[in-house]
Order: sequence, then C-alpha cells, then structure tokens
Amino acid sequence: MQSKAGIIAGLLALAIAAQANAQNYPSKPLRLVVPYGPGGSTDLTGRTVGQKLQEAFGQSVVVENKPGASAQIGAAEVAKSAPDGYTLLVGAPQIFILNPLFFKERRYDVEKDFTPVAITLISPNYIMSNPQAPVRGIQDLIGWARANPGKVFYASSGVGSTGHLTGLLLNKLAGLDMQHIGYKGSAGAVADVLGGQVSILIDQPVPGITHVRAGKLRALAVGTTERVSALPEIGTVREQGLGDFESSTWFGFWAPGGTPRPVIDRLYAEIVKIMRMPEVRAKFEPAGYIPTAIGPDETAAKVRADREKWTRLVQEAGVRPE
Repeated sequence: MQSKAGIIAGLLALAIAAQANAQNYPSKPLRLVVPYGPGGSTDLTGRTVGQKLQEAFGQSVVVENKPGASAQIGAAEVAKSAPDGYTLLVGAPQIFILNPLFFKERRYDVEKDFTPVAITLISPNYIMSNPQAPVRGIQDLIGWARANPGKVFYASSGVGSTGHLTGLLLNKLAGLDMQHIGYKGSAGAVADVLGGQVSILIDQPVPGITHVRAGKLRALAVGTTERVSALPEIGTVREQGLGDFESSTWFGFWAPGGTPRPVIDRLYAEIVKIMRMPEVRAKFEPAGYIPTAIGPDETAAKVRADREKWTRLVQEAGVRPE
C-alpha cells in the first residue's frame, strides 16, 4: 500500500504540474463551441469574447457552431473533451437547468461534466404585448388575465425556454392562469404577436426590442431587479407590484469537468478585462443586454440557485418532461 508521504508527494507533483501548465497556457489554438446556430445571443457572446481572447493570448480562437437536440450535441462534445482549457463551451441556462427539467434524454451530467469559467452576459426577459392588447403595464396584464382565466395566451421561443418559465413565475406570483404557446425559436413567436394571433410575448431583448422601438410591440416590463440602461423607460416587474419577481437569462463560458483551477483563473482574468472594454460593452448594451464578468465560484453558485428556483416552479406547475 502506498504510504501517506508517497500520496502527498504525488498530489504535490500534480499541483506543480498544473501550475506549470497554467503558466504556459495557452500554447496552442483554442476552440469555443456554441451549441446553437449562428446569429443568436450565444453566438454573439462567443465570437465577441473569442476575438478578444485571440488578441490577448496571441493564439487562434476558433468558434464552432454545433446546434441540435436542444443544445445537447454541442454541450456533450465539450463534456467529452480533454480538461485542458483548449475546448470551451459557450453556455446558457438551457444546458444546465432547462434540459434536465424538460427532456428525459440527457447526453451529459451538468454536475460533473463542466467547470464554470464565467458568466459574461445577463439577458433580461421582457414582457411585451401587441399594441392592440388592452394592457400598458403589469398590473393591466394581471387584471386582464384574472378577468379572463385560461383565455390569455403568451408566446415564447419554446417549451422550457426562460420566456416559458417567466410566464409560469408570473402566473404563480400573481395567481394567474395564462396559457403558454411555445414556438421553435423567437422568430415565430415574435411574428405571431406582431400579427395579433397571440397577445403577449415573453422573450429576450433580441429581436423583440427592435419592434418595441419601432412602436410595433409594447414593452410592459423587464424581469431584472433594476431597469436596463438601454431602455430606462421600461419599468421592472418588481416596481410594478410583484416584489419577489426576477427573471433573466445568462450566457458564459464553461470548460470540461476537471480542468485545472489555474487554467480557469487564467481564462477568467482575461475575460474580466474583455468585458470591461468599451467596444465590447457597446456591442451588447444598446441591444438591452447587461455585460458582466461573474467568476467561477459565483457562477457555480448562481447556476445552483437558479436550478433550485426553476425546478421548484416547474414541479409546482405540473410541467412534465418530454
């Protein structure tokens, strides 16, 4: 049997090796896997940060779109990659919270297969309406939905999306019975609310906010705890009477499980600098997003807290996995 001294010596050698690898990191190109198609918020996050990482590290950073199976294909590829910091996942709540809640098929273990690096972007969920709907704020919506139980419908980008969950949260806190219509992406949801087939849209800022600015949709409220600088005229749900309400989406970066902490810290240190750059903030803030740089431990804690919150809500609402 190996002696205690031998075990300690082995662990020390591993720690020294990890530190040495971190000091030389990165020594070859990096790969950022976006588990969605081009053009969305996750893709924009990956490409914006990836370009700046390339400049900082002096190494190529390749962004690969690997969509499919509700983001499980791309996420599973990263989960199976070497834990060396050269393959990273550009992630979102669907991967770590929503897929385990809504889908029986799971291609990765959210607890074991990923190591958080940072959350870099907060995407508020906005509650919007067709201008012909008889609502101008959350209290109007609450009154209308209470007067018409089961007859007010809201659209989201899909079953299990944060827009879907935002509606469930509003139902719970206000005692409503709004009905959900899930689309296969935001485009269909926005189109039907613009056309008047559905009255309410709950979604991230893009593309809905473009139509709000054009007067084609009406913004009733934003789900964050504070107003968003790009749209200061839109009040929060909290300030309109639901004090416990908070709903937002986030995007960030994860490495495969077991990636050495010095490598994670090296990545995070650069990401902090990147997210403070005026040119980076200028890409996100005007569109209604909130740039940030939440560290590895805080990211892990937030994912756990959000998972507990949304799991409890989904169970109470009786939504079943597909």
